[in-house]
Amino acid sequence: MRILIDAHVFDEKFQGSRTFLKGLYSSLISQKPEWVFILVAQDIRSLRKEFEERPNVEYHALKSSNKYWRLLIELPSIIKKTKADYAHFQYITPPIKACKYIVTTHDILFEEKRFQNYFPLKYRVINGALFKRSARNADIVTTVSNYSKEKIVNLYQVSADKIVVTPNAITSIDESAVKSDYVRTHFGCEKYLLYVSRIEPRKNHLALLKAFVNLKLYEKGYQLVFIGAYDLNYPEMDAFLNLHTAKLKGYFYRFKDISDSDLNQFYINAEFFVYPSLAEGFGIPPLEAAMHNQTVICSSATAMSDFSFFKYHLDPYNQQALELAIEEVIEGSGDDLEHVKNSISNRYKWSLSAETLVQAIEENEKHSK
Repeated sequence: MRILIDAHVFDEKFQGSRTFLKGLYSSLISQKPEWVFILVAQDIRSLRKEFEERPNVEYHALKSSNKYWRLLIELPSIIKKTKADYAHFQYITPPIKACKYIVTTHDILFEEKRFQNYFPLKYRVINGALFKRSARNADIVTTVSNYSKEKIVNLYQVSADKIVVTPNAITSIDESAVKSDYVRTHFGCEKYLLYVSRIEPRKNHLALLKAFVNLKLYEKGYQLVFIGAYDLNYPEMDAFLNLHTAKLKGYFYRFKDISDSDLNQFYINAEFFVYPSLAEGFGIPPLEAAMHNQTVICSSATAMSDFSFFKYHLDPYNQQALELAIEEVIEGSGDDLEHVKNSISNRYKWSLSAETLVQAIEENEKHSK
């Protein structure tokens, strides 16, 4: 079996699909030494560092950075040249079918009417057509949550039989790391609630800000920390911050471009973690926080409905429920951290996702004969 992987995301700025490919195929390459994996990108040197030299791994360089040229001309040509049996893409496949295609559609939140105002019209129109065509034409569709699978079936009319759920996994956490003065010394933050996410309206930062002010947590010495860059304009949050500037001065912090090591320190040293997002294709930060021994207050909406192991698993539209949960955690009603960590460790493993994809390919081969 020869599988080609479009790994051009490793040529670009960091994004979730890069983590997905790295985790999934690092595991798959080890699981199936008799299969050949053909990794394709422009920066082959960096790609070799990510996946290393393996006897069952080949590297092929892309010449162009133009996505249209890549999909229309270059990738179909490489597929034929390498005699690939399957080619794996993220979201969009080439219009010309040069072999069997696997496509990973992480989520299609923008296709749901209730979330459409969170996405630009141009994005919805162009990607809606391309994602739908690709999912329908692919031989195997993978997605990262049961929620996304359901939406792909219903909104794109793709057979559930050819969709497999291959969730993201949580990489191992340094168990030896302990609370320290690092965040206070380097960033001025202590006794803080933490939210890690890009800043945009569907992430619902405003609900947490309102809870912080309504509960007057600043009077109790608590701080609020957001880690993440502005991804889209968020005028409602900006207006709230301007209205409460005096109250929040010295108690509200926002950081972007935080290193992984610093992010780990923020997780470890937080009082607890809050994730009130309205819509997610998956939702990694609350799982990461839990693996850092944090009590988590998490949204139960969309793909996060799978995270039922959290004690505080609530409707993100219910402001009262959010504030009540925060009060309970502050009063000491925490989560069963070991139970939550074990649930995450057992459920979200790259080895399990890789096994699921192997089974899907082998089943597809049986039905093709």
